[in-house]
Amino acid sequence: MVIALILSVSVAIIFAGLFFDERGTVKEYSDENKSQRAEISRLRDTAQVTPGEALVARPPVDDQDLWNLTPDLVADVVKFNGYVPDKKEDAVFFMVQGDHYYVPTDMLPSVAIMKRFNISEGNYDIALMREAARKATESRFMGKAGVSEDGKSLIFFTASIEPKYGHFRDVFNDSVSVVNDIENLFGETYNQMLRDKEDIARIEANGIPVESAGKREGKIVS
Repeated sequence: MVIALILSVSVAIIFAGLFFDERGTVKEYSDENKSQRAEISRLRDTAQVTPGEALVARPPVDDQDLWNLTPDLVADVVKFNGYVPDKKEDAVFFMVQGDHYYVPTDMLPSVAIMKRFNISEGNYDIALMREAARKATESRFMGKAGVSEDGKSLIFFTASIEPKYGHFRDVFNDSVSVVNDIENLFGETYNQMLRDKEDIARIEANGIPVESAGKREGKIVS
């Protein structure tokens, strides 16, 4: 199954965008859940259960791939793939080789696997970071990078519509790899842009026009 939707909105409005763009899908998903709960209630009220016999209130094991994704099942996906889930009110957190990730669960079936870092103007060139995030995002189809509007957070993520448990379980590790890939690409892009900026500053400090320096067989002379 092909992932239905990849988000390209800014990090600050990711899930607001998901709400407006997919409100029809979310409503259908909610209606389907209500219908299933009503059927379970009907079975509970009408079934003749003998002592020691449990009423089955979920699909057979063979159909588990078709379960609608819920916060609990997101945690189960994390556990299934070999990580320890830490389920909070609106997200499931987990670690991979010491790195922290999380899956927001308040906009299901819109799902994102995210990695977030705190940043500050004193330690980083925020404007350059925004440009590096834009360039990295433009060169990837699935992975996205962005700096929050207040310039205090750097976020890497991949997002999609995942209405069913089975598909999300099967693509989970690949999605984590996508997040890692966009993080690595962002780092390479930012570091190169920072070196270029510093080289240009040295050239200008020595009174050499940038245009002239660029014509010297590609070498920057300080």
